[in-house]
Amino acid sequence: MQKLIEDLIQKRVLIIDGAMGTQLQAVDIESKLWQYENKDLEGCNELLNLTAPHILETIYENYAISGANFISTNTFGSMPWVLDEYEIGHLSYELSKLAASSAKKICEKYSTKEDPKFVLASIGPGTKLPSLGHITYDSMYEGYKTMASGLVDGGTDVFLLETCQDPLQIKAALHALNDTAPNIPIMVSVTIELNGTMLIGTDALTIAAILKPFNILSLGFNCGTGPIQVQKHVKALSEVSRFPISVHANAGLPQNKGGKTFYPMGPDEFTALQKEFLNINGVAFLGGCCGTTPEHIKTLSQAVKEMVPKKPSGFLKASLASLFNVVPLKQEPAPLLIGERSNATGSKAFRELLKANDYEGTLSVAQQQVRAGAHVIDVSVGFAGRDETGDMNKVVSLYSQKISLPLMPDSTQIKALEAALKQIGGRCIINSVNLEDSEEKFDEVCKLAKKFGAALVCLVIDEIGMAKTKERKLEVAERIYNLCVNRHGFDPADLVFDMLTFTIGSGDDEYRTAGIETMEAIREFQTLHSEVGTTLGLSNISFGLSQNARIYLNSIYLDHCVKAGLTTAIVNVKHIIPLNKISPEDKKACDDLIFNNQENGDPLFKFIEHFSNVESQDEQSDEEYQKMEPIEKVKKLLLDGDKERMIPLVLELKDTIAPELIVNEWLIDGMKIIGELFGSGQMQLPFVLQSAETMKATVDALNPYLPKQEKSTETTVVIGTVKGDVHDVGKNLVDIILSNNGFKVVNIGIKADLNQFLEAAKEHNADAIGMSGLLVKSTAVMKDNLEEMQRLGIKIPVMLGGAALTKNFVDDYCRPIYDGAIFYCRDAFDGVVSMQRIEKGGELDTKLAADLIEKIDTSDRVEKEEAVIPPYEEISMPKREFIVPPYWNKVAKTGDELDKELIFSWINHRVLFRQRWGYKRGKQTPEAFMKYEKDVVEPLYYSLKDELISKNIFEPIAIYEYYPCISHDNKLYIFDKKYIYNNLEEAKNVPPLSEAIKVMEFPRQKRKPFRCIADFFANDRLDVVGFTLASAGLKISDYEREFYDRGEFTKYYQIHGLGVELAEALAEVLHKQIRLDWDIVPKEGHKLSDVQMKQYVGCRYSPGYAACPELSQNRDIFDLLNPEEFGIELSETFQMHPEQTTCAIVVHNKEANYYNVWLNWEIPSLY
Repeated sequence: MQKLIEDLIQKRVLIIDGAMGTQLQAVDIESKLWQYENKDLEGCNELLNLTAPHILETIYENYAISGANFISTNTFGSMPWVLDEYEIGHLSYELSKLAASSAKKICEKYSTKEDPKFVLASIGPGTKLPSLGHITYDSMYEGYKTMASGLVDGGTDVFLLETCQDPLQIKAALHALNDTAPNIPIMVSVTIELNGTMLIGTDALTIAAILKPFNILSLGFNCGTGPIQVQKHVKALSEVSRFPISVHANAGLPQNKGGKTFYPMGPDEFTALQKEFLNINGVAFLGGCCGTTPEHIKTLSQAVKEMVPKKPSGFLKASLASLFNVVPLKQEPAPLLIGERSNATGSKAFRELLKANDYEGTLSVAQQQVRAGAHVIDVSVGFAGRDETGDMNKVVSLYSQKISLPLMPDSTQIKALEAALKQIGGRCIINSVNLEDSEEKFDEVCKLAKKFGAALVCLVIDEIGMAKTKERKLEVAERIYNLCVNRHGFDPADLVFDMLTFTIGSGDDEYRTAGIETMEAIREFQTLHSEVGTTLGLSNISFGLSQNARIYLNSIYLDHCVKAGLTTAIVNVKHIIPLNKISPEDKKACDDLIFNNQENGDPLFKFIEHFSNVESQDEQSDEEYQKMEPIEKVKKLLLDGDKERMIPLVLELKDTIAPELIVNEWLIDGMKIIGELFGSGQMQLPFVLQSAETMKATVDALNPYLPKQEKSTETTVVIGTVKGDVHDVGKNLVDIILSNNGFKVVNIGIKADLNQFLEAAKEHNADAIGMSGLLVKSTAVMKDNLEEMQRLGIKIPVMLGGAALTKNFVDDYCRPIYDGAIFYCRDAFDGVVSMQRIEKGGELDTKLAADLIEKIDTSDRVEKEEAVIPPYEEISMPKREFIVPPYWNKVAKTGDELDKELIFSWINHRVLFRQRWGYKRGKQTPEAFMKYEKDVVEPLYYSLKDELISKNIFEPIAIYEYYPCISHDNKLYIFDKKYIYNNLEEAKNVPPLSEAIKVMEFPRQKRKPFRCIADFFANDRLDVVGFTLASAGLKISDYEREFYDRGEFTKYYQIHGLGVELAEALAEVLHKQIRLDWDIVPKEGHKLSDVQMKQYVGCRYSPGYAACPELSQNRDIFDLLNPEEFGIELSETFQMHPEQTTCAIVVHNKEANYYNVWLNWEIPSLY
């Protein structure tokens, strides 16, 4: 049958029929036909095979008459585990057989040589995903076997695995179908959702890599989307697939009309789009899915009758795959790095987690290897006293779901390997096969690998033992190659030969040249068989040597082997040193040992001697510390932020040195030095906070020993974030730094009105007031506060600070209206200087670092640039393209409904590390700073990520919705959903503007092109606008506050920054989803996981920023999205709470960009 169909598609396109469900919904089915054993089973379409075969035969006949070559059976859900939901799982075989028999009758009636008809057995995915643990592979396999037996006995010609959502489900089905009827061809059709992947997260390229080893008739797409949305995926598949391609799409994207699902494409529009697929190489099968009818199929079959499919031309080099990614077996540059730490024998950390049955904990071991740069993760769980098969089952199940890299199950036990393979939806590589136990076990492992489509590692071991010399390695490798390729039919490109190496660090003369033997075997075998791969357990070469020396030897040996042709290596990726970081002396010591260079004595002894002092630097540093005077030690530990050593030191010193001297002089002097280093850019904020933590912990430790009388005069400042502003991190940093510099700080929190500042100042007899604010609007509040203080006759010194504040604003708008001293503080250390001057008294010098910068005169610039805004009719408008969203309903997801890993993947690390957390390069070289980020900052980030997820602190909230709208001048009129449109004609039915449920007004630029946001929307028909709200959730603010209250300032600051960036990342995810929905992704990937922060089409604008500065428009967005139902609140001054929340207006126009409506430099753009 497969040969017959393959011959047919050389000459013509074969047509798959249309939707079954759509046809059944069109029939008025009597209620008695849904009854079985006194149960009402309405909705179980498969029951109709038993109770109403006449209805189904009519549908089959209508499609046959319409020109369909494949008549698909009414068995989409006739597998036992689906029928079990109706308590009729035992009918799986019978219902399947009946459906196939009915379809067979119609096919035999209408089939001709010119227009053949085939029974196409429809096999759906069921309602459970094995990769997520909803159902086991074995249960799914047995169920599919039962169903397939009925389909075969009913006369099936071809199996169709359709609407597939999970590659592991496909594998279970393929095995069941092949075991039931090996001669019946199988078509596979997957569903790609609007986010660009299958439901489980697999895209077109990845599914092609996973299914490449299997014998299937075709691979293609159905359901999920319409012809327009699936086209990009068909093209992507065509480039990499050797199989013919099938496409049976929906009749457009589903819409809601009067509470019923409606598919908008008629037969002509659907056919025109489907026909275009024949321009793509490999497309040979066309048909319809949801919403298509016999009329659609008739129009399609007639339109393509004379057309000949283009032959498949795709190519995909040998690759491995996880559920989410493809990894070529041969990397450029080589080698493919296989992480070795998820190994119970080689990693104590992994073994201890297994012993504790902490399977979730083993994920961290794999994730560390992912971050270190591994391409594949080796998984070896076997050790004495454990159930290896059970452990393998649990670990691999987790890794398959949560690790983005392909896996390498590693075991000598066939049951353990099989358990792993039944959990892996991707394409893995098995480690390993060899001839130690004769060819019988070898054959078993090979058959297992072939069955599951896995690649294979081959060890050069035979009945004699491990091959040690080059000649023996080549001899055994050649024998294994012949058995794999000629007996088992492996593609040589899927074979990776481990040439084995032995330690050259033992001093045993037998192994002195072990490194050379392996290297030369690799070189020669790769020359003989260039298509295969080679690998190496790299750490074996240095076994027995000191840990630090091993890293050097492994790195040098790896380089030599790669130059000899090595394509993969099993390594601890973190322990590979770049060659440019290895000195010539270190390299020579390694080379002499590898090549057994005896010229100047024993190379092993010389190697050991050479690397004997590698660890001496820490000891040297400690020696210097011990020589220091106590005051120097205290200041050094404060500078280092080392509270672990500081507290024992000061508790020891307190008996000989007055504790108040340590606190009021040594520590305060140390903080002043830190302030100077920060101000000059030599110390970064995270380390300043670390020092502040150490200061607080030290003071707390000495507090019981300090004299109890208070200072006669305690210089006090009241600080707060001004009314309407919820941002408190900057203000809290000021609190930390001022407190640790000996000043009393009264922190009155956020959204503080003037009365709160003044009452606190009176109560605490404050010497100064500090006002903070992030928003542009907050600067106006500061100005109003100063005016009112002037009116009240108050002249207390005031410190002003915040992101939106500028020197010009303070000089031009604040100083002239207030007679008291005003300090413009750019950071907390400006605050320290200000308070020191206030403490001294006398006439106050308010000039700080910012005041030394020459003031910029903007008057000429304003005069030159300012222009009169012309009438609306004279302003040039951007081109407005027509877009129909795929759906109009509101989408709201929270917590685990959202992919947290995906959200983290959208975080901009540069912004987080350098802006939010304050890690700056300073005087480091770029290379040194990048290394610091990799070695210190990235592990910190991943640790916080794991903490927020594992403790369920990060519980994101995402809401987005589309509304019909129209623009007029600078206003956007937003309408109720009753005015939604599904095509251009409907969009021309514009309701009266008075019926708008919201009118949003936007300011225009005061210079060309005089743009405002409303311009990006159509003004002569309805258009679509999106609104989004993204929040890092309700728990993060309270969680970070716990650390602030405990004096763990660094962590407080880091969690806060991460929370803000998580909200931004989620906003980016929502914007990407909207671009996918609107199909405006010409220059970016077609999956939600394709991170793209530049060159995308359209824009998202947040109220309070430069293009729409009115923060009050947050209220409009809240009214439309109603986030209050999820606990998100909006203050009377339009601030969102929790702070880690952002909302936006989303525009699809290609010309939309970020711009500033202001000319005056005092109102900065925050983009």
